[in-house]
Amino acid sequence: MSNQPKIPGTTDVPQWIADLPKLELHVHLEGSMSVATVSALTDLHSVDPSGVWPDGFPDRFSFSGFPDFAAQFFYGLSLLRTGEDLATITEDLATTLAGQNVRYAEITTTAYTHFMARDDRPGMSPTEYRDGLNEGRRRAAALGVDIGWVIDIPRDIEMPGSTVTIDYLESAHTPDGLVAIGLGGYEVGFPAAPYADDFARAIALGLKSVPHAGETEGADSVRSAVEDLKADRIGHGVRCLEDPELVDQLVDRGIMLEVCPTSNDLLQVIETMDDHALPALREAGLRVCLNTDDPGWFDTDLNTEFAIASEQLGVSEADHLAMLHDAVTASFAPDSVKASLTNELTNYPVSN
Repeated sequence: MSNQPKIPGTTDVPQWIADLPKLELHVHLEGSMSVATVSALTDLHSVDPSGVWPDGFPDRFSFSGFPDFAAQFFYGLSLLRTGEDLATITEDLATTLAGQNVRYAEITTTAYTHFMARDDRPGMSPTEYRDGLNEGRRRAAALGVDIGWVIDIPRDIEMPGSTVTIDYLESAHTPDGLVAIGLGGYEVGFPAAPYADDFARAIALGLKSVPHAGETEGADSVRSAVEDLKADRIGHGVRCLEDPELVDQLVDRGIMLEVCPTSNDLLQVIETMDDHALPALREAGLRVCLNTDDPGWFDTDLNTEFAIASEQLGVSEADHLAMLHDAVTASFAPDSVKASLTNELTNYPVSN
C-alpha cells in the first residue's frame, strides 16, 4: 500500500492555506520522524535496520495496516536514546510547523516506551526524558511555536495495572507545558475502561483527558473513552457515526474530534479518501479539527491535510476558519495564546 498523500508535499497547496495561522492538537513526537531522521539516527547509534527493511531504507515509508506500521514505528522509537535525541526531533518538528504558520501544537509523547529497558541498553531516566523535552520545547519557542505536551499510555504495551505512566505523571520529573494524558496504541483487544483509574488520577492532577478511540474499533470504543476516561477530546473518533445516540452525546457535550485524514487512509480505517467521514461528522454537528497524527511516517504535513480537506472533502475557506476557531477553544493553550490565535483568525480574509 502506498503512503503517498493524495496531494503530495506542500508545493500544490493553495496560498490561502499556506498563509493561514494554525494550531495542531494531534501529532505524535515519535511519529514526526522522517525517513531522513530515522536514517541519520540509525547511523548515529550504529543500528542494523535490515530486520525491518531488508532492502535498505525506503524512499517513503509504507504499511499494510496498523500492525505493520507499528513494527516500523517501534524501530524508529528504539533510536531515541538520549535527551538530545528528543530535543532534536522536537526542534525538527517545530521547524516544519513554523514553516506552515502553526502557532501552537499539543504534541503527544509516550514516556513508557522511553523508560523501557532494551536488550542493549537501559531505559532513559525520567529526568533525562524531561530535560530533553524541555530543551526541545525551548527551541520550538525560539521558532515561534508554543508546545503543550500530552503524555499517553500505550494501551497495547503498558498493561492495565502497571502504573508506570501515571506514577511518572505524579512525580516531580514531568516536562514544562504538560497539559493532558492520552491513551494511544492499537484499540483492537485493548479497551479503554481498564485505564479509568489512571485517568482519574491524572485528572486529579489537573490534566485533561484526550484518549484515542474510534479509529481501529467502533463506536463502543468512543463511548468508553467518554464515559470511563472522561474524555475532553477524542483522538480520531471517526467511527462514532456508527451510533447516532453517541453522536448526539458528543454534540451535546461539545467534545472535539481530532481528525487525521491521511492517517485514516494509510492505516486502512477507510477504503479511500473519498470515503472519509469528515463531511458526515461536520454535517452531524460535531466539532472537528484537522491533524497529521504521525507526519514523518505518513509523509504528510498540516498544509497537506488542509488541502485534502478542501479538494476532496468539501471544506471551504470559511469552514476551515470555523474549525480552527473550534480547535482554539478545545485546546489547552494558555489564554494569551488563544487570544492571539483568535485575533489572527478573526482578521484572516476569506475569498469563498
